[in-house]
Amino acid sequence: MAAIIEAVRDWIASCPLVEENAILGVDHLGADPIGYTVDTVPCNPVVSQYVDGSQRRQFLFVFASRNQYADTAQNLVNSAFYDNFSDWIAVQNKLRQLPELGKYRTAQRVEITTSGYVYDAGDSTARYQIQLKLTYYQDRRYNNG
Repeated sequence: MAAIIEAVRDWIASCPLVEENAILGVDHLGADPIGYTVDTVPCNPVVSQYVDGSQRRQFLFVFASRNQYADTAQNLVNSAFYDNFSDWIAVQNKLRQLPELGKYRTAQRVEITTSGYVYDAGDSTARYQIQLKLTYYQDRRYNNG
C-alpha cells in the first residue's frame, strides 16, 4: 500500500507550474532555490465513520518551495506562483483529476486552507508555502485487502 503522501507528491509533480528538474521532496526542503517539498501536518485522519466500517478521511499537508528572495519584482513572481498553483488545484478538482490513492481509497477533493505566504525568509532565499487538505473515502475493505 502506497503512502498518501507519496500519491500527493506524485500528483503535485504533474503540475505544469512545478519546475521539471527541481527536487520535489517529502518532509524536507533544501537550502538552495528552486526546490519543493510536500510536508505532512498532524491531524485526526478520520472525519466520519460509517456503519459498515468505511470512513471519510482527511490528510493535511503543506506544499512549499525555496525561492530567490530579493526585490519586489522577484517576490511578486513568487507570490504569483502560489496564486497560479491555487488555480491549478481548483481546475483539478473540477476535472476530478485527483491523487490516485490505490485500492479501496478514493480522493474526493483537495482544498486550499491558506493562501500562499512567506514562511521563513533569509537574505537571499525564502520558504513560501500553502496549506491544503485532501479528503478521501476509505472503503472498509482497505484494512483487509
